[in-house]
Amino acid sequence: MTRQRPSPISSRRPLVVGLVAAHLAFGLAGVAFAQSADEQKVGEDQFRTQSASDPSSTTGDPNAADAAEEELQDAAVADKPVDTAGIDSLITDPADLLDQEALQEMRRQNLRENAVDGLKANADATRNDAQGIKVGSFLLRPSLTETLGAERTKTGKDSTTRYYLRSGLKASATSDWSLHQLKIDAEGTWDKTFSGPPQDDPEGKIEAQLRLDLTDEMTGTLKAGYSLEREDINDPNAVSNAATQSDVETYTASAAITRDLGILRTTAGLDFTREVYSAAVLDNGDLLSQSDRDQNTGILRGRLGYELSPALIPFIEASYGQTIYDQHKDSLGYVRDATLYAMKTGVEFDFGEKLKGELAGGYTVADFDDSALKSISAVTIDGNALWSPRRGTDLALNLKTEIEPSATPGASGNVAYSGTAI
Repeated sequence: MTRQRPSPISSRRPLVVGLVAAHLAFGLAGVAFAQSADEQKVGEDQFRTQSASDPSSTTGDPNAADAAEEELQDAAVADKPVDTAGIDSLITDPADLLDQEALQEMRRQNLRENAVDGLKANADATRNDAQGIKVGSFLLRPSLTETLGAERTKTGKDSTTRYYLRSGLKASATSDWSLHQLKIDAEGTWDKTFSGPPQDDPEGKIEAQLRLDLTDEMTGTLKAGYSLEREDINDPNAVSNAATQSDVETYTASAAITRDLGILRTTAGLDFTREVYSAAVLDNGDLLSQSDRDQNTGILRGRLGYELSPALIPFIEASYGQTIYDQHKDSLGYVRDATLYAMKTGVEFDFGEKLKGELAGGYTVADFDDSALKSISAVTIDGNALWSPRRGTDLALNLKTEIEPSATPGASGNVAYSGTAI
């Protein structure tokens, strides 16, 4: 039997396979090690980046981490562009319309008056009991008034007092603008005298007032008015034997500026009044001219107030004026031009829509140019108040002191105190 010797190639094959396997094993191990090193490096880089941008991550404080996250979200929202394409589009949803009206109301500088109790009124779109009639940008308020009044007239040592009932038809139109305000008042009245000299002729007047909101601290006020009345038969200047007394036309105009200086409120104003008298009709039908009584009066006034609170402002006011007649001398030869001085002190009060007004007392002097006419001086009481016991019901109180020049020979004039409640 012959023994076969192993082939050299066959004896080397296991060695080659082992070497190849070992080489592959070492190669794969090197790749895995390299990949692990790369991942560790990336993790370290991310850790450094996170530590630099978020310091709270290294401290372990959850509140700081939440705050940082909110800041990142806010930054993302700020960088995101805002879509304004639909802002100017037509609004048809009633809820959106109400929101738009609310925004416009917030932009108003001429704010509506709040209730004195400070309660917020609930808006009701279906409400139909507004105080007035909407006419364009104005609110019209017609009313019928009944007034009880008292009037006391003093001439020298003699005085007369009259009590009367006044019926009137009044209309007021007030603008509803966001800035400035225009108010127009018109009124016609008829009196019924209860006691004293009867003065029952009808009267009428109209007045317009424009408030200009110049700045936050300064406002301007312009006024103009006209009134027509018949002179009372018991007036000291009435014609004794006249069947019809003279008609008196009064034109008024004024301008004033009010400025707030901290707790001080200053006002400067100029008032102008013109009175024109028609001819009186005598018993025999003849006409007696009263043109020598036509006069013009200009008064310059200044007021200084101290704001104790928004509701109470004490003040002091001084005025200087001139009365000039169209004719230098009247029909009897007297020069009735006069210089007027006045000073008063009082308080303004404003408690919202419930009660507002002012009350003042002072002293006034009328010094006539003609030496034959004595000066007239008197204590004055002036004031006005608007009281609203309930919404839609208003009571206006007025006190007034006037120096009325006389047409009687040798007489300077008289002082008239009047008070009304409407």
